[in-house]
Amino acid sequence: MLIKEYRITLPFTKEEYRLGQKYMTARKTHESSNAGDNVQLLEKSSFTDKNGVKGTFTHKVFLLKKSLPRYASAILPKSALKIEEKSWNSYPNTKTIYSCPFFGEKFYLCIESIHKDGRDEEENVFGLSKDILKKRIVDHVDIARDEVEGKDVKTDEDPRMFKSKLTGRGPLTSPNWRKEVNPAMVVYKLVTVNFNYWGFQNRVENLVQTNGLREVFLKAHRSLFCWMDEWIDLSEEQIEQFEQSTYQLMMNNTIENKLNEDIKNMNISEKKGNQQNTYSKGDFKCPNVNCQHVCSECKHMLMTTTTTTTKTVTETTTTVQSPICYRNMVC
Repeated sequence: MLIKEYRITLPFTKEEYRLGQKYMTARKTHESSNAGDNVQLLEKSSFTDKNGVKGTFTHKVFLLKKSLPRYASAILPKSALKIEEKSWNSYPNTKTIYSCPFFGEKFYLCIESIHKDGRDEEENVFGLSKDILKKRIVDHVDIARDEVEGKDVKTDEDPRMFKSKLTGRGPLTSPNWRKEVNPAMVVYKLVTVNFNYWGFQNRVENLVQTNGLREVFLKAHRSLFCWMDEWIDLSEEQIEQFEQSTYQLMMNNTIENKLNEDIKNMNISEKKGNQQNTYSKGDFKCPNVNCQHVCSECKHMLMTTTTTTTKTVTETTTTVQSPICYRNMVC
């Protein structure tokens, strides 16, 4: 098991970062989809933890086939190309767990994040035990001075060259910029990775931490800073609209993949006596026994809806699973 704590100083307030991170995540998702990567949203719901803190839970699936070299995707089983992400966001604290069905319990990746105003760092912000502190490695990520891999360098996303027209912040050219910027905040990310395969454990865990996540954190926060003028003046409502378009994109990916699976398993031709009914690839029979529709537009996906009724004393929640039209019309 390899445990690293990444610390990222940024020229934002904690509240600015909250909005900027939403924008950055949504835009990165759009860019990934346009590049051919597939992200599916399986669930998005509210939660309340044991301390009464409320937040948002999301469950996503990342399909990696188009992100890997052709030879790798050809020889790896399908379950090895799928990564599941479960995230609990109660900002300024978040927790995300990644798993891979192919490796089962032998692979574990957890990212815990805490966001704090001010440039002074806390040495044990996660409240780790003495044993864990001995294993923890602290790694400072500098968005201006740390080098990005050559093929991924974007001159318009270089904090040493960017100056915000709206805030006047940047460029980050001073060697000591992290001690000089105002406002300032620190993002703490505690990453725990365990790959329980003898002979491969250390190599894979280091690969995930250094070549994987550290590069992701570095490039994402460089983008966040250099995209500042795109999001710094956006309202909460505008960013939520952008997020909703992203969720819709992921839902479309989910539906598309479900339909592709259905088509593969579907018997295109059905014979009833001497009569043969032939359906096109887009025709789907509704699973509702009371619905006789077979059409190319209504996909009849089973969706779970939750209805909450609040009274003066009690709150009743009813969960119903029913077929729903692709155009959001319940059958």
